[in-house]
Amino acid sequence: MNILSISTMFPNKNEPFFGIFVKRRLEALSKIANLTIVSPQPRFPGLSFFKHYRHRKGIPYCERLNGRTVVYYPRFLSFPIILKPLDGIFLFITLFFFLLKLRKQKAKIDILDAHLAFPEGFACVLLGKLFKLPVTITLRGHDVNYLPRYPVRKRQVVYALKRANRVFAVANALRLQAGDLGVDVKKIVAATNGVETELFYPIDKQLVREKLGLPPDKKIILSIGYLVPRKGFDLIIDALNILHVLYNMTDTMLIILGGQGGEAYVKPALEEQICRYKLHNDVLFIDPKRNEELFEWYNSADIFCLASSLEGWPNVILESLACGVPVVAANVWGIPEIIGDDRELGLLVERNPQDIAEKLKTALEKKWNSSYIRAFAESKTWHKTAHLLKKEMHHIIQKNKS
Repeated sequence: MNILSISTMFPNKNEPFFGIFVKRRLEALSKIANLTIVSPQPRFPGLSFFKHYRHRKGIPYCERLNGRTVVYYPRFLSFPIILKPLDGIFLFITLFFFLLKLRKQKAKIDILDAHLAFPEGFACVLLGKLFKLPVTITLRGHDVNYLPRYPVRKRQVVYALKRANRVFAVANALRLQAGDLGVDVKKIVAATNGVETELFYPIDKQLVREKLGLPPDKKIILSIGYLVPRKGFDLIIDALNILHVLYNMTDTMLIILGGQGGEAYVKPALEEQICRYKLHNDVLFIDPKRNEELFEWYNSADIFCLASSLEGWPNVILESLACGVPVVAANVWGIPEIIGDDRELGLLVERNPQDIAEKLKTALEKKWNSSYIRAFAESKTWHKTAHLLKKEMHHIIQKNKS
């Protein structure tokens, strides 16, 4: 089986943490199938004059993943904000010539594997028609819970999903949302994200706190993500203030681990909020970390908290659970499918400071079974997801040949 995976969300030299969940899935898939990865990079005239987009310069055209799988980074035209609906067309043009080049090199492709409904899903459906190749699209959240707010892109998303041979959804909530858009849910298969249990595992909390220079006697809440509005860090800071003032839990601190994302950067606003509450000594900002270091930060925490407004199947929750650390997380999209009604894994919250504070108080006072939490995470591996994907793709390829 020869798979061409296309994703505009994929790590590169300048953005090593961008789309890391896509990389993990494709790494697992590359171990059981022949895989070529294409991560198109948006470009526009005058890009270097804009600080927000400058990081896109200097990304190599080609790299190798784990020494075997080739990753290509071709450029496609993309104008921020005003002409975003044209991304699918511009990407189609870039990928069309890229596929012609691969064919001249006698590269064999059996299936196109797109990792968002737009722009790559839309472009791949058009390419599939031209090159007579089957297409799969993976829904990750943004494509069905955000893009439908924009009429033109909504039509492109629906067009792509209806014409794809198979749609994968990282959460059942996204499957149902696609159904609400008019897509046949029978063609949508749940293929959840996984976790690398060999990278994320429990270690001694006090020893790791000593290594990281963290106070041994504090109750630590950890939250991870890009410092953007939808991650809800402001709500967690509000909740921390409530814990201090209303519940007298002044021995509680918050660690926010993350950097600037592709949306509005909220760190200055968060720092003002911290100053207003006089929480300077109780909130710590940490730059993004690689997995080899990240698991230590999970293990340093008593509770992991996620207050996002939009999430598909957040890897950070599984990573925390793999380290034996319980979670307090917003009751949105795919998150309830991870935690469900199992109050031994964590607690679901509404996205308001009072409820977050109350659930954090409950979680911090509860005695958790870290072995039980770890065992749950061990059942959610990338290996299992990769084999499901291979089985589905093999069926689609055979059906396309007949």
